[in-house]
Amino acid sequence: MPATVKGGVELRKALRKFAPDLGKELPKEIAVALKPIVKAAKGYLPDNQQVLSGWLPRPNLQGTFPTYDAKLVRSGIGYKTTPSKPNRRGFRSLARVFNKTAAGAIYETMGRKTPNSRFVVNQTSKYGSSMKGTDKMEGRVLFRAYEENHGKASEAVLKAIKTAGDKLKAKAKV
Repeated sequence: MPATVKGGVELRKALRKFAPDLGKELPKEIAVALKPIVKAAKGYLPDNQQVLSGWLPRPNLQGTFPTYDAKLVRSGIGYKTTPSKPNRRGFRSLARVFNKTAAGAIYETMGRKTPNSRFVVNQTSKYGSSMKGTDKMEGRVLFRAYEENHGKASEAVLKAIKTAGDKLKAKAKV
């Protein structure tokens, strides 16, 4: 899933400064590459009838465990084409697909470490979703959608960045 691009952030800054039209075109091309993954990921989420009844919102809920609401979880899946802040190792993401809800994150990763837990076994027997990917890149929604995309999105993002860099070089020569 991750790919290393050196100078990506600097390229985006240069595009904004010297070629604003290319600076606006690059995020649009990246978005076109990421939209199929987001759409597929939203399709892999179960409806409210397909999750365990104890995981659904209930009146007078006192617990702190997040409840599952299909509409909220679907709306929490999206993408960003802006560079992120550097992590503790100094890496940034130029484009990313995310799931910002707690219930969606739980559904994505449940069973990764404890596949035989009662929660995972009961949920899997009710709604048999499959995990795709390997190790830390294994999941039921986002990672599955990316895996089934066969790297087309990653290739398209890298191609868009390379094309923007080439166009900027061509403009600089003129």
